Amino acid sequence: MTKHVNHICIHKDCIIFGDQVIPFGKDDIEKDFTFIISDVLDYVVPLVKEGDIIVCGEGESKRMLGRKLEDRLGREVIYK
Repeated sequence: MTKHVNHICIHKDCIIFGDQVIPFGKDDIEKDFTFIISDVLDYVVPLVKEGDIIVCGEGESKRMLGRKLEDRLGREVIYK
């Protein structure tokens, strides 16, 4: 049996998670993190399944989102 991988890819203007496009991107996260992080987590957390969580993207946004996911889910995030 193969292990499921939750791959979250942060682009400049959106986040791609599976077949979902989340309307917040790198620029939003790095500019207005305090104001939008709860919205981003509200989109992402219900989609996370068992298995690894991989976050990729540019800049500080991947670490910023990854840390909040680790806190919310109580699971380790892998950064690519």
